[in-house]
Amino acid sequence: MLQVQENLNRFCRTEVGGPKRLAGPVGRGRLPSDRVRIFLKNQTFLGSLSDAALDTLLRRGHTKKYSAGNVVCRRQEPGHTLMLIVSGLIKITNSNADGKEIVLNFLGSGDTYGEMAVFDGHTRTADVIAVEDAEVFTVHGRDLLPLLSANPQTLLEIVQVLCEKLRAASATIEDNSLDMRRRLARGLLRLALQHGQTIKDGIRVNLTLSQSELAAYLGLSRENLNRQLGQLKEANVIRKEGAQIVVTDELALSEIAEECPVTISKRRCGAHAARRGPNLQASILG
Repeated sequence: MLQVQENLNRFCRTEVGGPKRLAGPVGRGRLPSDRVRIFLKNQTFLGSLSDAALDTLLRRGHTKKYSAGNVVCRRQEPGHTLMLIVSGLIKITNSNADGKEIVLNFLGSGDTYGEMAVFDGHTRTADVIAVEDAEVFTVHGRDLLPLLSANPQTLLEIVQVLCEKLRAASATIEDNSLDMRRRLARGLLRLALQHGQTIKDGIRVNLTLSQSELAAYLGLSRENLNRQLGQLKEANVIRKEGAQIVVTDELALSEIAEECPVTISKRRCGAHAARRGPNLQASILG
């Protein structure tokens, strides 16, 4: 908390006898397209900013497109910027001691990454890679933090985003101690919560993932993942639509996940999980 306040104070410091001003050159470049502006206004926490404040931030930030497989940023790189995903899908990933990929999270349109690094000034804690073609708006902490300090509602909204990610990280840590069947069920419920679309006969998980990527996210081998998915399909709990999964019986999936169901409308997370996995939580927050 002290580090966050120091960063806020440093970026909001005033000149003697003068008003507060944002760091960096003024009027750098043109505003991004109206499409990006409307998206940020309506689909992200930046929407609570005034039009003038949002336009200032847009001038100082920039958008960049990444093709599937491109690296957005690497672990241990300086974490001075916050990223907001305008379109596409990215994955937050690390490797274990054996070099095996561990997928910590998938982020799509409207999601953010890098909040923690912007607040504490430390390096990135994970690799970020585009799963499919993606467009990302990036803003520097020196430009964002003064606006957050001057707009408490916007600051509160980004804190709420951080809280949601901490809950998800704690749930992921907790899941790693479960048997494969329950781990898969809880993982699918979590993905449906984050990326699900309600359709006539269930909830479509709007992620087009390879079996390897889904297995790396769930901490399973591809063989075990295929076996467990097959059992859920036979029980009419899920079905496959190409590379996407549709949860056709959320209640049954919740009952598999645990005795106290974790549904799309209600989640829980034990406080002890936060103490068990600080490194994984930090990686998800970035």
